Amino acid sequence: MLARTPQGPAFTVVLVCHVAAVLVGMVTLGASALSSARLVAARKGELPASVRAYFSPGSSWTGRVLWLVPAFGVALLAMSGGAYRVGQGWVVAGFGLWGAAMALCEGVLWPAERRIRRSLGAREDSGPVPVVAVRDSRVVLASAAAVFVLLVAGIAVMVAKP
Repeated sequence: MLARTPQGPAFTVVLVCHVAAVLVGMVTLGASALSSARLVAARKGELPASVRAYFSPGSSWTGRVLWLVPAFGVALLAMSGGAYRVGQGWVVAGFGLWGAAMALCEGVLWPAERRIRRSLGAREDSGPVPVVAVRDSRVVLASAAAVFVLLVAGIAVMVAKP
C-alpha cells in the first residue's frame, strides 16, 4: 500500500520555503552572472555603477540561502509520513545534483566573486578593469551557468519524482 501524498498547512509552508530558497539562490546566480557579463563588457571602459555596487567590498551572503534547500528537504521527508524516503532514487538524485551545485558554488563561483571584490576594491575609479577581474568574471559566468543547469535538473527531478 502506498503512503498518501503529504498535505496540510505545515507541509505546505515548509515546501514553499524549500522552493523559495532555490528561487532566491537562482536569482542571486543570475545577478552574479549579469554583473560579471557587464564587467567583462566594460573591461576597457568605465565600469557601471551597478557593477561596482554589486562587487563592492565585503561578503555576499544571499547565495548562501541555497544551504537551506536540503534542510527544508529533510524536513519535508520527515513530515511526509513515509510517502517520501531518503532511499528513493529521485531524492538521492536531488541531493546529488544539489551537492554538485554547491561544490561548484563553494569551490569555484564564490571564491571568484571574492577575488573580483578584492581586485575592484583595490582599484581607483579610472582606468581599465583589472585583468584578474575580467578573468574571474568569466569564471563566474561559466560556473553560474553550470550551477543553474544543475539546479534546474534538480527541480525537474523533484517535480517529476521518477
